[in-house]
This record gives sequence, C-alpha cells and structure tokens, in this order.
Amino acid sequence: MASMIAAISLLIALVMSASNTIASTPSSQAASSDIATTLQEMQRARYFTFVMLIRMVQHKIPHNTTFLMPNDRLMSTALIPQSQMLDFLSRHSISAPLMFDDLIRFPNGTLVPTHHSSEMITVTNIGHQKLYFNDVELTSPDLCHLEAFRCHGINGVIRPTATRRGKGATCSRYVAPTSAPPETPSAANQSMGTSPLPSPNTGYASIPAQQPAAESPQSSHTSVVQIGMACTTLMTALMFCIF
Repeated sequence: MASMIAAISLLIALVMSASNTIASTPSSQAASSDIATTLQEMQRARYFTFVMLIRMVQHKIPHNTTFLMPNDRLMSTALIPQSQMLDFLSRHSISAPLMFDDLIRFPNGTLVPTHHSSEMITVTNIGHQKLYFNDVELTSPDLCHLEAFRCHGINGVIRPTATRRGKGATCSRYVAPTSAPPETPSAANQSMGTSPLPSPNTGYASIPAQQPAAESPQSSHTSVVQIGMACTTLMTALMFCIF
C-alpha cells in the first residue's frame, strides 16, 4: 500500500512538472505572433532597416530579448555582410526583456550579457536618465511593449569589443603586484648549510635521499622477545576460554 501511494505521488509530480514546462515554453505560433507585433512597433517608430535584418533571421531570434536599435541613417553607414547579420543583431540584443526603468537601475560599469556567444555590453550610467552601451547613448526608450520583447533606440552602432564572456576581463584599476627579487641567503644560513628556496627561473636543488639507519642487534632482539610474550599471552587466553 505504501509503495503504491509513493508511485502515485511520483506520477503526479512528473505530470505537474511536465505541464509547468509546457506552459512556460511559448508555442511556435505564439512566438511568431509576438515577434510580428514587435516588428510592427519598430516600424511605427521608423526603424525600418533594423526590422529588415530581423525578418531575414527571424526564426533564430530568441524570446526574452531587448533590442538596441540604431536608426536608418546610422544603419546605412554600417557594413554588414550577409554571413554576419545574426552576429550584428546578437551584439545589439540583451539576453532579457528590460524596460528603461530596469536599465536605469544598473550601476555604472555593469557588464550585461548579449545574445552573442562571446561578447558583453558595458553600461555607463551617469545619472540624470542618461545611459550608454559601449559609449553609445540610449536616446529613445521603451519602443516595444510586449513582455517577451523590449526595444530601445540608440544613436550609434555597437562595435565588437575586447570584453569577452568567460575570459575574466581585468579591471583597469587593478595593478598586479610586482614580484620581489629573490632573497640573498645570509651568512648565518650559509654557515648552517641551508639553501634558499629555488626561484621560478632555476631548477630545484637536488636533495640527497636519506639512507635508512641500520637496525641494531639489540633492537632486533627486543622485538623478538616482545613477539614471543604476545604469543604466550594469546595462547593462555585461548586455553582459559576453552576450559
């Protein structure tokens, strides 16, 4: 009975987990409808070139995205090979749907992940409702209003940067400590026969292996006597237990 109840509970948990997963994953029809609505909002804001690029790789655009859109005049100055269109859009896409009120809360210097596999965006927040992404100013906030997609207009094209995801970018204010010169052994240490630790540029000093000390006849005789006494005690105990 208890095993049956446990099996039923496990089955219910699996069904609920599966239903939650299905509910949280948008269907292809809903995703297509959301991106279509978002593109219409971009067109109403007159970002036609950016819309054209999205349409060409629309099936590769993930949900939960914030687009940073240069206007048509700026896009006309960008040279985008057909093989790099998705990289261009990924570099202008933040991996979360963020409104301007969300972005303005980022501290100055925050690194924000993009949909590009290896690049991040540095947020510069100077206050007074001024935000910059890799030194490109956000000029037209909250142009898209669906929960799955947000978009903002910017006054420049975000270029590839040296800030790489997973590379452990170093902070410009950090100064690496300089290595101290190897310490010269004192006369006292030399007289005692001790050698300094090997430096990184030198090999390890060879240390002669210590030979095991020869066992004295007296210690060997003592060990034999102790073993004999232990055997005698054990035999006595066994006899006592039998009789």
